[in-house]
Amino acid sequence: MVDADWLGGGHVMTEFAVHDKSDLHKKDAAAPSMLSEKSGYSPLRWGIAAVLFVSVVSGFFDRISVAVLFTDPGFNAAMGTNFHPAVLGMLMTAFLLAYAASALLLSVGGDLFGPRRTLGCASGVWGLLMFAMGACSSFAGMIFYRVLLGLAEGPQFSLISKTVQRWFPKNEQTRANAVWMMGSPVGSAVGFPLTLWLVANYGWRASFYVLGAFNFFVVMPLVLGIVRDKPPVAGNAFSQPVGPSDRLQVADIRSLLSDKKVWMLTGFGAGLLTYLWGLNSWLPTYLQRVRHFDLHHMGIYSALPFVLMFFAEIIAGYVADRTGKYALLACGGLLTAGALAFIGTHVADPQAAAVIIAFGAAAWGVATPTQYGLALRVLPAGTTATGIGIINGVGNLVGACAPAVIGFIVAGTGSYRSGLLVIVVASALGSLALLPMLKFKPAA
Repeated sequence: MVDADWLGGGHVMTEFAVHDKSDLHKKDAAAPSMLSEKSGYSPLRWGIAAVLFVSVVSGFFDRISVAVLFTDPGFNAAMGTNFHPAVLGMLMTAFLLAYAASALLLSVGGDLFGPRRTLGCASGVWGLLMFAMGACSSFAGMIFYRVLLGLAEGPQFSLISKTVQRWFPKNEQTRANAVWMMGSPVGSAVGFPLTLWLVANYGWRASFYVLGAFNFFVVMPLVLGIVRDKPPVAGNAFSQPVGPSDRLQVADIRSLLSDKKVWMLTGFGAGLLTYLWGLNSWLPTYLQRVRHFDLHHMGIYSALPFVLMFFAEIIAGYVADRTGKYALLACGGLLTAGALAFIGTHVADPQAAAVIIAFGAAAWGVATPTQYGLALRVLPAGTTATGIGIINGVGNLVGACAPAVIGFIVAGTGSYRSGLLVIVVASALGSLALLPMLKFKPAA
């Protein structure tokens, strides 16, 4: 039987049992094309996952584009940074601190108001801010716009996670998470060489204008036109009943904050995001300044880690859903990523070092969708966006420090190897935080 709140539209029905498919189809005869005859699930769910993937790709273009400019003379002259590593690191850290605070404090909106409109409007704001950065001519102004961009992008992953939980059955959620999470490696793999090409051919300002146009004229229309907050009435055949559990209450937030599993995932997320933002911020500069790659090879080896990460996320999502070994895959992936980053920075041959670091990023790709798959099994239905906001927000607050800390270490010691030890240590500590979850058996 379908919950009355679902039919009335007041609250989204997350999961319910289907006992009579013929009766179900009678109730939803107005939208037969939305149903899959075989499974009872709406086939639109994979189209929505694809749009969410595009939105993450665009978000990562915005986040990492400034890292490419760390080595650009025109950008440094306009900003007055004089190539100082600590000052340049602040451009990424300022964004990430705002991003983390926004993820922590504003993700609750996904549980209260629904993700579609919020995500669609946010994408338009991203575009406008990228235009503003392209026109900026001062370091203070660039920091200001980076902070605003962080605030606008912060709730993105929480809103997406809420959408996935509503549209996908549990045995597909990790694969669905892998689809949109592939936007992270694709955004970095394409974003680094694309930005390098735009800067080399049209100047650093053009790189911001092009990425801003992509947000405003592609991502925003796709989200508002295709994504929906909830499936059609007969669109999903989930297994758990709907009720008050899908409505956010103050007691739910208290329960989240007192749940040890949430904080284990948060500690793991801090290590995961420290690795990501440390690598995204400093890999192009490391390859150029330490490994002495030219522009062409720097583009290739800046993209390679994220190409491998892309395939690792696909495989990890499938394996995790088939085996249920979410915590083991996540923990092992992050630990391996840190170990390979350490080995890569100590190998003498530049190309071998770049390849080893790239395979470390692939291991990181194993950890990401499995972490989110585990989180969706730990968090109650009505608190998904809020819970992911806590995990992602606190994790990003820690990870946000990585670009600046690495920059300060490099400036103080003159050694990029010493600076990149930050991501090695963070990976080890994050893996340790998740160890108690190895015994956790998620519900089917």
